[in-house]
Amino acid sequence: MTTENDQNAAEPENSESNGVAGAEPVQAAQEPEVVKGEAEENAPEPTLEEQLSAALDEAKRNYDSYLRSQAELQNVLKRHERELGERSRYEGERLAKELLGVVDDLERALEHAGETGEGLVDGLQLVLKSLLTALENHGVERLESVGETFDPALHEAVAMVESTEHPAGSVMEQHRPGYRLRDRLLRAAMVVVAKAPAPKEEEK
Repeated sequence: MTTENDQNAAEPENSESNGVAGAEPVQAAQEPEVVKGEAEENAPEPTLEEQLSAALDEAKRNYDSYLRSQAELQNVLKRHERELGERSRYEGERLAKELLGVVDDLERALEHAGETGEGLVDGLQLVLKSLLTALENHGVERLESVGETFDPALHEAVAMVESTEHPAGSVMEQHRPGYRLRDRLLRAAMVVVAKAPAPKEEEK
């Protein structure tokens, strides 16, 4: 005779019998995703060699920027010095132009003084000489144009006259002299320019 205890012992133990019938097996829990910020925080620190290389690169960029700034500053200073030099070199230009009118008046007075006013002539000549000397001391040079080839940069032609005595294109008369302040023209000379005579028509 089989007892109740023997039947219970004979039945195999089933681990799934305690669960719900038809239930799917439980999946393993997924690992949480790593946030980017947390990954960067967890990134290894740069080595001393890497830090030194980065510092050297930054120092080189700063030094290059410093050199460019210094070069720009030097260019500005040189340009400023050049402008000051030009300004001081020609600072007497206005005065020189005003004195030129006085020189013209004295020259005309000497031309019309004649032989009767020898004392006046002598006095005017002294004044004229002093004025010309003062102009020369300030870098003003008088340009004598008679006999020179006409140059539109230095001369202002008021007439062209046929001449057999002067080469064509040369200055044969000077109505008003020109003046130059060092290498800058103050005013052009007023001149008469010679030209070749026109060919004569053959008589029939």
